[in-house]
Amino acid sequence: MQKRYPTFGKHTTKLSEDTYYDFSKKEIVIAFIVIIIGAFISFIPVIPTDNIQEILAGLIIFAIIIAVNFTAKKLAAQRYSIRIEHKFWEIYRFGFYEGYHFKKPIPLGVILPFFFAILSLGYIKPFTFFQFEAVDVPNKRIVKQVGWKKALRKDYMGDYDLAYTSAWGFYALLGVAVIATAVYKFLDFSYAHDLLKYSVFYGFWNLLPLGQLDGSKVFFGAFLLWIFLIFLYTIFFVMVFLI
Repeated sequence: MQKRYPTFGKHTTKLSEDTYYDFSKKEIVIAFIVIIIGAFISFIPVIPTDNIQEILAGLIIFAIIIAVNFTAKKLAAQRYSIRIEHKFWEIYRFGFYEGYHFKKPIPLGVILPFFFAILSLGYIKPFTFFQFEAVDVPNKRIVKQVGWKKALRKDYMGDYDLAYTSAWGFYALLGVAVIATAVYKFLDFSYAHDLLKYSVFYGFWNLLPLGQLDGSKVFFGAFLLWIFLIFLYTIFFVMVFLI
């Protein structure tokens, strides 16, 4: 029997059909929105309104983080024979019974980061913006060659597929952190340290097993992998403050 992770958000398997290089129009729009939000939150409590270079650097940093994270998961999804689409992290149900839910999903991915960042004067900056929906692509689930015929897997999309797809996004962010560290150390480029810091922070926040965040998918689909990722991110988290 396949495991199921708890669905505290409204779960749907209907994804957008119009895509550009596997990215839907909706994903592109919300990615641009979050790039702006992420950069804004990173500046709190002091917004450098008179420093265009700082603002552009913040936008570019979050554009890199989100683009790399999204692309890694898109590539992983193809490997695990599923199709994914990102959306704002949201909450629909607030209890274990189906009747306990809001009339419409609440976009926590927009509300909570602003709320905590402003309320804490910038000391708490949760970069928990996204979740993703997934559908199975059974015609791609080839397991082996049987004579002249291809055998299809008999099982369907499982929690482990979602877990490993999410994990690719976390590994990709660590890759960004490694490159940023090298650039900062050898080229003394100050913005590279910001890229290191926010790529690690972004990944760490999304490792939390809350609702439909990527961390929740890894936690309930491959717990040992989640422990391993926590270990890696803890090392990089410490490294941010030592470099």
